[in-house]
Amino acid sequence: MNMRSKPLLNRVVHKLMSYYSVFPCDKSLEGLTYNLAEKYGYHYTRSLQKPVDTNHDPLPWFTYPAIEYLAQLDLSDKSVFEWGAGNSSLFFAKRCKRITSIESSKEWYGYCSQQSLPNQDIRFREESEFAEAIDESSSKFDLIIIDSLRRGECAQKSVKHLNDGGLIVLDNSDWHPNTSAFLRNDCNLIEVDMHGFGPVNDYSWTTSLYFHREFRFLSKEKKQPSFSKAGIQQVSKYDNFNSTLDQAQFGYS
Repeated sequence: MNMRSKPLLNRVVHKLMSYYSVFPCDKSLEGLTYNLAEKYGYHYTRSLQKPVDTNHDPLPWFTYPAIEYLAQLDLSDKSVFEWGAGNSSLFFAKRCKRITSIESSKEWYGYCSQQSLPNQDIRFREESEFAEAIDESSSKFDLIIIDSLRRGECAQKSVKHLNDGGLIVLDNSDWHPNTSAFLRNDCNLIEVDMHGFGPVNDYSWTTSLYFHREFRFLSKEKKQPSFSKAGIQQVSKYDNFNSTLDQAQFGYS
């Protein structure tokens, strides 16, 4: 079959499936469970009690929608600062230029230090020095992550150290509405809330992203939005703008 005939065949197959109410996905509860457990690695993260994906690679302990958005960004020339070290430190270290992590738990500090990469700077600080630790850095950062202790104080510190065009991530923002309001209203950042399930936990929560109004991170993917892990990989026939997207690769719907 040549590449020209593939889009036509995809359209014909889709029309037949629509006519007979047959779709290329399992709409049962079992299908949903399989997608979450296997494609997102939830089965492994529950058994290990650590945020990992289906390949056991480290993940931030954020909601899955937030993880998928952050994973597709090109951070190769970006500097990252995070309050609260862990698997997130390794996740970002493999993607960014450099990362500075502050941790208040000696157990997690030891765990992260043993697995650290050359572009990581992991610092242990007591709770009384936690928020102020960012002031030790003379440079600003492109991405700042607020997780762990004293998130309100960390948020107040973060805006002074954020580069123009940067991004702040606040995890469990639904539990910190005043901190969220400060970043959104007082700091004039654009808030996007990522509600959903995530690693380890059996409940949903919110990871929020706060974009500087000159935000300009690029995607490292061929297309944006990229397909989610449990998504159906296809491109609509109505998405008929002139673009560089290879529609024969994805098909039509």
